[in-house]
Amino acid sequence: MPVIARHACAVIGGLVAIAIPRAAMAHGEPMKPLAWTFDPWIVVPLLLALAWFLVGHVRMSMRSSNPRAHRASLAWFVAGWLVLAGALVTPLHAAGERSFAAHMLEHELLMLVAAPMLVMARPVATALWALPHRWRLGWANAGRHGAIAGPWRVLTAPIVATLLQAAVLWLWHAPAAFDLALANPAWHIVQHACFLVSALLFWWAMLMARPLRLGVSVGCLFFTATVSGALGALMAFSRGPWYAGYSALGLDAFGMSPTEDQQLAGLLMWVPGGLVHAGAGIALLARGLVSDTARRSGVAGLFMVATLWAPRAHADTIYVSDEAQHVLHVLADDGRVLRTIDTGKRPRGLHASRDGRHLYVAASNDNRIDVIDLAGGKRTGELPSGPDPEQFALSRDGRWMYIANEDDAKVSFVDIAARRIVAEVPVGAEPEGMAASPDGRWVICTSETASVVHFIDAHTRQLVDNVLVGTRPREAVFSEDGRWLWVSSEMRATVSVFDMRDRRLVRTIDFDRDDNAPVGVQAVGIAISPRYDRAFVALGRGNHVAEIEPASGRILRYFPVGQRTWSVALSRDGKRLYAAAGLSGDVTIIDLVRNVPMKTVQLGGKPWGLEVTP
Repeated sequence: MPVIARHACAVIGGLVAIAIPRAAMAHGEPMKPLAWTFDPWIVVPLLLALAWFLVGHVRMSMRSSNPRAHRASLAWFVAGWLVLAGALVTPLHAAGERSFAAHMLEHELLMLVAAPMLVMARPVATALWALPHRWRLGWANAGRHGAIAGPWRVLTAPIVATLLQAAVLWLWHAPAAFDLALANPAWHIVQHACFLVSALLFWWAMLMARPLRLGVSVGCLFFTATVSGALGALMAFSRGPWYAGYSALGLDAFGMSPTEDQQLAGLLMWVPGGLVHAGAGIALLARGLVSDTARRSGVAGLFMVATLWAPRAHADTIYVSDEAQHVLHVLADDGRVLRTIDTGKRPRGLHASRDGRHLYVAASNDNRIDVIDLAGGKRTGELPSGPDPEQFALSRDGRWMYIANEDDAKVSFVDIAARRIVAEVPVGAEPEGMAASPDGRWVICTSETASVVHFIDAHTRQLVDNVLVGTRPREAVFSEDGRWLWVSSEMRATVSVFDMRDRRLVRTIDFDRDDNAPVGVQAVGIAISPRYDRAFVALGRGNHVAEIEPASGRILRYFPVGQRTWSVALSRDGKRLYAAAGLSGDVTIIDLVRNVPMKTVQLGGKPWGLEVTP
């Protein structure tokens, strides 16, 4: 009978033996029935892990505005947990004491099935919700600290995780190490723990990799298929058993000799293991090829030369308010500093007029709005603002300006043509972010101290609704069509997304729950593309800008920028993003075609706001 056919029959026989234990024979004598394994060192951690996750899931779902969004995470965890328990507790574990092939099947279930399922559940954030509030915040902050975040990033880097798992796989399959695990129950548990932990790190690196690492992840998966396949092939073609522990049993395990048993184990590692890793690599590659990000990257790669040589169709001018030097920095879109314009004290928020002739700048410490003539490049007038203006919004028709007055907790309505305040609407303490809906119906104000978003009727000038959001809300931005409102919360590190058809909170994007988030992440400035296909959030002291997929709320990537990045703005053609950083005194220009930072412009002072004009 051909070798493969004999092995196939042996597999069927082994399965029958596991299902009907008394049917298994050794040297003509019945084997002992295969029992379930209820070792406390295995069962207790399994039950505690399940209980911990379920408590966290229930608490998180109760606090979520969309509990259904967490069902997939629960399904992945339960499925992975069942596979894990099945490998370690069912008679398969006992079968592994008699058969190397059964033992190999147990390892494959741990590393190829349970581990990726558990990773897909993203269990870390859910587990934190099982802790008391104070502990949860403490662990979340500790997780962002360099002593933990640094090693985690190293261990989950695709190449490091791949080499670590390969080393664990080969070292534990060395005859001396494997025989030690067979002879000593404690070392057997250590062996399984090494396999599981290295597999969790590996699959986290593969499945949670940033889009820019997609190619590296695919390469690592094919490398792993080769490395594990090579070890399996050596076992499959070996003419003698490697492990004295199985040979010393003196049993024909499930109808096979020790050599045939090892050859079958080698085939299990070689063929199914290689197929899983190669299949995952192909799936990741396919996902990348069909994603918008990959399409943009692919087009950029194909037409890079043409792009570099093509004439510039649009040229932007970027204005940066500097609250320390009391000036506007004027930059070309390639980062060249063109000039500076003097303003009032502590300039912060700024917006260009609809006709493109003027730039309005909130001079916070002078309690006024400066009017800058863009053609002449100098201040030509001012508008009343109320005390301590920080941010403001303009109506789409250019007639009205809505100003947040931080000191007296009001929103001032300014008639721009008449240059006077015509109404004041009381709001919560420390109003900050301002937005005006494109249809002219709504004025939005965020209150930092109250952690509330205020909805003000632009026509009646009445406060209509107050909605609680994350701690210390900062920016409010409408999508171009006015349907969506995004509100960032600095201290809670979230972005709340409202559907303005009924002013309903439909999604909360939580950077604290993203394991790839940088240390010290906050959520402040927001920029949304006109087509609502890309969105960007400045992360304050996190020193990065995050890109969000608006349709799903998925965090796509993080761009490194300067220290304490407060504001972001898109170029008019959507190919560049500008990020102003107050502590490092610079502006970073990000190439959104290649998705890489391309230049940092040192300005000094404390850059705060950004505005892009033709």
